[in-house]
Amino acid sequence: MSASTTATAMAWRRVLAEQPVARTAPLAVLDVGTSKVCCYIVRVRPGRGFAVLGKGYQLADGFKAGEIVDSDAAEESIRAVLHEAEELAGDPLREIVLTVSGGRPRSDHVRVGMNLAGHSVTDGDLRALMRKAHDEVEGEQRSVVHVLPLEVTIDGGRPLRDPCGMSGQRLDMLAHVVSLRAQSLATIQGALERCHVAVKGVAVASYAAGLGCLTEDELDRGCLVLDMGGGTTGMALFVEGRLAMVDQVPYGGEHVTADLAYGLSTSRRHAERIKNIYGSVLWRACDDNQRIAVPLIGDHVELPTGEVPRTRLTQIARARVEEILTLVQQRLGASGDLLEACPPRTIVLTGGASEIEGAAELTQEMLGLPVRLGRPDLATGIGSDAGLCCASVVGGLALAAGDDGGLAWGETVAVPPLRQTLVRMGHWLRQNF
Repeated sequence: MSASTTATAMAWRRVLAEQPVARTAPLAVLDVGTSKVCCYIVRVRPGRGFAVLGKGYQLADGFKAGEIVDSDAAEESIRAVLHEAEELAGDPLREIVLTVSGGRPRSDHVRVGMNLAGHSVTDGDLRALMRKAHDEVEGEQRSVVHVLPLEVTIDGGRPLRDPCGMSGQRLDMLAHVVSLRAQSLATIQGALERCHVAVKGVAVASYAAGLGCLTEDELDRGCLVLDMGGGTTGMALFVEGRLAMVDQVPYGGEHVTADLAYGLSTSRRHAERIKNIYGSVLWRACDDNQRIAVPLIGDHVELPTGEVPRTRLTQIARARVEEILTLVQQRLGASGDLLEACPPRTIVLTGGASEIEGAAELTQEMLGLPVRLGRPDLATGIGSDAGLCCASVVGGLALAAGDDGGLAWGETVAVPPLRQTLVRMGHWLRQNF
């Protein structure tokens, strides 16, 4: 991050990270999607990144659009992926950070304030404002998973990077509150409890994907992350190093597969294979002379009776991806003043569905911004064997390790005075030595 972004991140980490993470303790992330469930168990390296202790991948049986639709099948998928990762790591899991692509994430920008009566701002004052913002959104229908301070002012003055120690009459905060549908989240947490694993934290997958694959410059200048998964396409807008908006489009790569299966009169399994080998959204990939053998429904896989030109595949796939990007444009247009005040400078595509040929070029054509594919940084120790589909895993690990810049929501419990002193002393030593 830039110097200003880094300083802001350090300030908010001090406010929110009440218990420092034991750097030698293993961390675990469970990423729940529509088509896959994966789990990584790692240990934080002394310098940067993670050493992978165990990992597991399983098909996401019982899930649709990132939400549980068959509890027994979903629980079996979760239990299988946890067991696979635990076997490699050699230790049973007790708690995990959960990243979810479902739950219909929603952003609320909440303004809260308090009277200072001339006293200096403390960490406790900031936590109290964040608790107030949290309580305005939390309810029976919505569960808050992130509370992110976007702007803090004293007596209506200029936005402050770190107001602690400053005095005035009134403290105001603009907070970004991210919530999920309460029932969806409770269902997944219940399945994990039956697998004897506690949920240490929850993150929206598109936000975690941004933390996992964006560069410092992209975070600072403004970037839109499109996390194209199997059943959903998550959106996360980062501005000046902070998450300013999340949203979701209810379509993804599995819908492209379904369109191909219907349009070519073949099975979903064969349609997925054809998409992975020949799929494209580029008109230059159209070739009427290139004929592709397609097993029709009921055919033996080695004796297909169908045949289509590659042009037909491109037409079907491009139509669905264009629809997804059109819905993204509509969601961005609905954000109104936020997008006008803080327009993204670039777009980063991630998620398994973004691997279809030409996805970046089509996104740039339709949204009019530079686009790149976002893979996890190799320096994390995970990117070497994980592609576009695992950016949210790396971001979830950053959240678990407390390396997200202090942006995750945590319960605001009272901190003993001695511990406050030790935390401040540690912060001073990190800044000066």
